[in-house]
Amino acid sequence: MIELITSDIDETLVDDTKNVPQINTKAIAKAENAGKKVILATGRGPYELNEIPEQAGVIRDNRYIICCNGAITLKAIDREIVDSMPLEFKYAKRVFEYAYKNKLQFFIYTLDCKYAINLDRIEKSNEYTNDTRIKEITSDNIDFLKDELILKVLFKNKDMDFLHSLEVDVAAITNYDCEIAYSSDMYMEINAKNVNKATALKKVCDTYGIDMANTLVIGDNYNDVAMIEAAGIGVAVANAHLQVKEVADFVTTATNNEGAVAEAIETYAFNDK
Repeated sequence: MIELITSDIDETLVDDTKNVPQINTKAIAKAENAGKKVILATGRGPYELNEIPEQAGVIRDNRYIICCNGAITLKAIDREIVDSMPLEFKYAKRVFEYAYKNKLQFFIYTLDCKYAINLDRIEKSNEYTNDTRIKEITSDNIDFLKDELILKVLFKNKDMDFLHSLEVDVAAITNYDCEIAYSSDMYMEINAKNVNKATALKKVCDTYGIDMANTLVIGDNYNDVAMIEAAGIGVAVANAHLQVKEVADFVTTATNNEGAVAEAIETYAFNDK
């Protein structure tokens, strides 16, 4: 029996305009009214959630939002931190220095904002990030962040083959002690070791006293694979990457623009066998 439903945000819950289709909101409300718990798990930082949790209808007592691929989990209703697994500063600094030397677009996610170097035109104009607290770093040193909670760091480039080519270097300079994932066809994301959405979801399940076998998970990208594999039922949306579809138990016919989350909920959430 499905007791907990978890959805990724980008390219899954929201459409291409970054809004939640009404069909998804209605399905989430139906699930909650039937006694199911619905939470979000995203690569976004806490300050990048915008109005999405409100649109989705997941702002409720005793509900959580998993951010930065599992590096931090917040209470949905007041954004209080309930768990965090930050990236060690020494690794963030090494990857920053690598990005600075090679003139790569690079972001550091802290608890309150994200810092960046080599911003592209879109990021500078905030067309994609919707004014989400970006601060440009103007020097070659980030020691001012050594006491900050660093949730993750990432490279942005629309050439995914190029991003994949960086992985060997990044793994080496972090002593193979970090998690590397990819999302939205433009990000390489680096988290602390063992940080992923599945690990964070398991902690949420333990809080609720819910077995992972009784979870329904919905996603589309490489950073969703771990939680899709760990779920009782893992669903890939129609627009998901092939690798995600291959590990999923079910692939929706609907895309993120057409209410894929609603389809997954209607298909599985109300089968109480």
